[in-house]
Amino acid sequence: MKIRSASLATAVLLSLLSTALHAAPAPLPHPYHATTVRWVVNTRDNLDVDDRYVTLIGKVTRRIGDNEYWFTDGTGSVRLDSGDFDLPIGKKIVLGGRIDQAYLGFGHLEVDVAQWHLAK
Repeated sequence: MKIRSASLATAVLLSLLSTALHAAPAPLPHPYHATTVRWVVNTRDNLDVDDRYVTLIGKVTRRIGDNEYWFTDGTGSVRLDSGDFDLPIGKKIVLGGRIDQAYLGFGHLEVDVAQWHLAK
């Protein structure tokens, strides 16, 4: 009987531990800042916000290269570097990405997409 009780107690403990682990939300790998395209565009040449992770909600308006797109949320337009993602054109999406500044006029201000999904 002691073996069954110990096994039952162990099973209950493991079950509770598993539930607690699944109930606790996992922290995001980076702190994301929900914002607008206008805010992102206004950060041009502001090195304090370069590499900041942002969340944007809007639509991809067109593809301009293998992994480059234009994106708008109605407040402005910004270039996206989608990496390995194929983004849907014209559908409302939520994207998380990192601001990539253009330095001293070289390159483009863009958001490097880390994740995205269709908006509900």
